[in-house]
Amino acid sequence: MSSPNVKYYNAAIDSAQSGDLPAALKAIEAALVEDPNDVQSWQLYAVVLNALGETEKAEKAIVKIKELGISEVDELVMKAADAIGQSKFSLAITHYEDALELEPERSELYVSYALALMHGDYPADAEEAVNKAVNLTPGDASAWYAQGRILRLRGKKIEALTSLKKALELQENLVLARYECGMTLAELGELPAALKCFEEVLADHPEDENAITAKAVILEKMKELES
Repeated sequence: MSSPNVKYYNAAIDSAQSGDLPAALKAIEAALVEDPNDVQSWQLYAVVLNALGETEKAEKAIVKIKELGISEVDELVMKAADAIGQSKFSLAITHYEDALELEPERSELYVSYALALMHGDYPADAEEAVNKAVNLTPGDASAWYAQGRILRLRGKKIEALTSLKKALELQENLVLARYECGMTLAELGELPAALKCFEEVLADHPEDENAITAKAVILEKMKELES
């Protein structure tokens, strides 16, 4: 991928993971303008279209992907992403497991697999999978973010904060890690630090409803403590 294309692709991933599908669509369309032959961008484009209910356009995108060429593993990843979009987490987990049998050293597969396991209510397995991702690529901010999120959801907040801070050291503009860091700090009672995190999220994404709500809740709690 070219540098601009990576920027748009990552923005699309961030938006998709935060639930802002229209923003994800806009970003991935920009990525395809930059590089119309990038298979990964077309894959994400198809997933976002399916999630938005644009099945006819998604089918055309899949045809394009097949024209460009797609590996068996990447096809399994696409199937897993589609399953997640339909909340079929057990099916997604199966697809990721099949993909990992073929390519057991791909860190990003473990990240996606771990998050699917967490959604599927397999928290211990999710933590094991995400630890594998971090061990494989300790310089990958996304792996540290996923580890932090899973640890927070498992109630291991101090460990989660360490992982999230590491993610932000590696990629300062990783919005999801910044948001998750704010959530963790709020749960630990560190309200001013949490507020700063959400304000930084909103500086980049002023219309992020989750961050807007979180900021309002924290301000209300701080007001109550002052009174």
